[in-house]
Amino acid sequence: MAKKLDPSYRPEFAVLNGEVVSFGEAKISIMAPGLTFAATVFEGMRAYWNPDHEQLYVLHLQDHLERLEFSMRVIELDNPPSTEDFTAQVMAGLRANKLREDCYIRVQAYVDNWGEMIAIGPVGSSVICRARPRADAFATGKHFAVSSWRRNADDASPPRIKATANYLNSRLAGLEAKRIGADGGIILNRDGTVSEGPGGCLFIVRDGCLITPPVTAGILESITRRTLLHLADDMDLVAVERDVGRTELYLAEECFYCGTGQEIVPILSVDGKTLGNGEPGPLTRHLQTAYDNIVRCKDEAYKDWLTPVYE
Repeated sequence: MAKKLDPSYRPEFAVLNGEVVSFGEAKISIMAPGLTFAATVFEGMRAYWNPDHEQLYVLHLQDHLERLEFSMRVIELDNPPSTEDFTAQVMAGLRANKLREDCYIRVQAYVDNWGEMIAIGPVGSSVICRARPRADAFATGKHFAVSSWRRNADDASPPRIKATANYLNSRLAGLEAKRIGADGGIILNRDGTVSEGPGGCLFIVRDGCLITPPVTAGILESITRRTLLHLADDMDLVAVERDVGRTELYLAEECFYCGTGQEIVPILSVDGKTLGNGEPGPLTRHLQTAYDNIVRCKDEAYKDWLTPVYE
């Protein structure tokens, strides 16, 4: 049986402004623009434990931190920590908490202290590392519904960056899905084509071909999505980036939801319409197996995607 995470669990240590502190001491001002005006960007990463190697591996650490650097540049943070600084802080957080199980890492940069809406500093930062086992839905799948909320546009609040402000849109879609009895939502963009879910990107399978909306469809430029496209190419699978219409979701032989937190979650139905035979599809399972071998450093061909934590 998969390990369950105690909802009351908190890590012992966090990294605040570059210093390892007890989790209870990791606080910011209630007037920090990062809180009052959502002047915050972040990254979520996963690290995976390999008991045979006695090693914890962070997946795509540098790719995540490079995306964070881009996000910080777009919201114009003044002199934030460098990629090298954040790399050291992630390692310090994982080691301080002595994590030897699958875990999740959240790195944040925000305008701290007290300031107006357009303040660009002082910049605060935090790194939280906590145990997080794989979700049951990786095995069982979920049922999704198309949301009535539309995706925020690139010329309004760009989904391309991982800003906390964008997740209000995701929250509304997720709450609506829950309210109507679905496990997750699918958000359309202003053109009426598929964008993404509240916290992940979407792939469908038609005629054996993997199809995913393009980065211009109002999606986060997902590292997991990019990983799966790379993997599909290596596995000689046909994968296409193009607009996906709502009704195409109903015609899909398979569908799955992907992201750092979700990994690869099979979608069994959309709007109550069963996809395929209503079970996780063979192509989805094939990708899940390959992905799991990669993230746990069981496939040496992708070892450079991983950063080991312990000496």
